[in-house]
Amino acid sequence: MRQYLSALAWIAATTAVVAGAQIITTKAAAERRAVTRLNIELVENTVRIRELEAELRTRTGMPELQRWNDTVFQLSAPQGAQILRSPVQLASFAAGPEDAAPADGTAQGPSLQYAITPPTGLPGAAPQPQPPAGARVIKAGFPAVAPSQPAAEAARVTTAPTPQGGRR
Repeated sequence: MRQYLSALAWIAATTAVVAGAQIITTKAAAERRAVTRLNIELVENTVRIRELEAELRTRTGMPELQRWNDTVFQLSAPQGAQILRSPVQLASFAAGPEDAAPADGTAQGPSLQYAITPPTGLPGAAPQPQPPAGARVIKAGFPAVAPSQPAAEAARVTTAPTPQGGRR
């Protein structure tokens, strides 16, 4: 019987040692993962700090860049006349798809009318007309009429053709 108890004690002791070793290995692996995670965060934070330092250097250099632009390059923001030919073109961009005729051609969409009037502050400017009922007013800014253009051209009224239903 003594041999059985001795064998049972050896089995219990071996099981305890293996279980203890497993617990220690698991804790060590968890600590290793935590250290690896911290190293990754450290690298990410270092990269982010470098990005912020570069942005800070750029922003602190902006006054110098502005001085260069003012004295050497003399660049400016684009004006509307550089992109569009007339206020009518600007207003056509402002008109939404609901202003167009339906694709099936069964009904006519509302006609679009574009009016260019001289600025209200000029002498001899006519009062602003009232839009018809149900009309949507789209206001678009554009530089004042150049002196080389006649006033009649500035006060021109253009009507966009309304698509007709049916075939051509």
